[in-house]
Amino acid sequence: MNFYLLCRALGSLDPNSFRVTRTTQLIHSLEPAPGIRFSARPRSQSSTTQKELESRDNEIFAHKSGVKCLAIDKKDGQVLVSAGADPSIHVWNLESRDSELNHIHQPSASISKFSHPDAHTHSITSLSVYPFDYEPSSIFSTSYDNTLKLSAIQPTGITPTDTFKLDCTPYTHSFSSQPDSKRLVAVATSEQYVRLVDPRTGISVQRLPGHSGSVLSVDWAPHNPHLLASSSVDNRALIFDVRRGGFNAAVASLDMDDPVGLVLPAPETSVSALSQIRPAYSRSARAHSGPVTGIRWTSNGRHLVTSGQDARIRVWDAASGANTLAHFGPRVRNSTTSNLGERAPLLIPKEFTGAAHETLLWPNFSELDERGEIFMFELREGTFIKRLKVPGVPIGVQARGKAGAAVKPSALRATRINDMVLRGSGGSGEGVELFTAHGDGVIRSWVSNETDAEPTEAEEEALADRKRKRGVLDDLFKTFFEDGASETPA
Repeated sequence: MNFYLLCRALGSLDPNSFRVTRTTQLIHSLEPAPGIRFSARPRSQSSTTQKELESRDNEIFAHKSGVKCLAIDKKDGQVLVSAGADPSIHVWNLESRDSELNHIHQPSASISKFSHPDAHTHSITSLSVYPFDYEPSSIFSTSYDNTLKLSAIQPTGITPTDTFKLDCTPYTHSFSSQPDSKRLVAVATSEQYVRLVDPRTGISVQRLPGHSGSVLSVDWAPHNPHLLASSSVDNRALIFDVRRGGFNAAVASLDMDDPVGLVLPAPETSVSALSQIRPAYSRSARAHSGPVTGIRWTSNGRHLVTSGQDARIRVWDAASGANTLAHFGPRVRNSTTSNLGERAPLLIPKEFTGAAHETLLWPNFSELDERGEIFMFELREGTFIKRLKVPGVPIGVQARGKAGAAVKPSALRATRINDMVLRGSGGSGEGVELFTAHGDGVIRSWVSNETDAEPTEAEEEALADRKRKRGVLDDLFKTFFEDGASETPA
């Protein structure tokens, strides 16, 4: 870091390059911060001091039955909201921690089925902070109780204000954050439709047909308030224009076998040639060879990213629908599960880092071999950057019982990463923070860990040994080329 500051002071590094280099460095240096924890124990029942609370490690959890989803206020990142299988919802003030790496957050507001009669009664499936409030004061949530709820965050707690009955299981929801949008909430449900709900009237205004199975993921386009992307267990990913009705609403489908996409014909193209151009929407098009568990737009709307249970992550050109053939390697896991739900990658916008392309974070998931790891990739080419490992979890070891038999897969494990959110500024406004929701009821923190300390003696010896070996190889190559040149006939 000191090197970049020196270059900036000397004028050899322009401000934009400095910002790109610095922010990219912060993201690449994310490491676990086990000292930052979230405890949902009420203050009246908690220990009188933080040291006493820390001594009771097994009682520090955010949601006793597992953390299902997270949401963060995107304006300033000061508020984190979590929901669990309890079902309960907690609001956490992230500014209560300074720059120290040993801190226990406690909720500033909470709600559960035991504290409010209108709260969710079953496990919560998705959560979001309403983006149009000046301060984070409203949240949307869906649950296995077949409802979508709008709740108000108050100093005394969380109060449900509106309940929308869907008569089907909602897996996730999304709404456009553009000011000129219609403020509709899109809900992915167990039906073969995408449901559109108007929070102002409290009614389901439209159903978008096109899928032949449960819809697992939806995402509004960031550049167009009328475009909505969805993915389903029918192996398909579709794009809808919500201004249309019925089956005309589906305007495009993604085809994994199409690396070219739609190409506009030249004016002189004949009628016979026009008949060879594939339609934008096709019922036979498949985005993956398995259920598509997640779909996301990039921040500029130029690309779409999908994840499927065929252990593939695909990047699509949004303008043409072409499969860009980005390859993320054999590390990716996205196992089948008896519990349907959204599993989507976390995209770090290039506007955040200033880099040429966005960064992708993927929590590996396999019921037979839960590794507790997050992979970091460069989006466009699928280049592997880094692996983040959940501390205390052995890699590649399947959990076994007392008799040595494999343990039945459980959702209540530390290796089960259900959701991720990123905060642009950590404690004291420095660094980057990543929060992950785990099946054991814990919210884990990851912070930028940079040290400008001098290298240790062992590191200096290893560096000197590498330099020595490189010098030997360089001498061998020089000798080889010199001998070859001397034997060349005149």
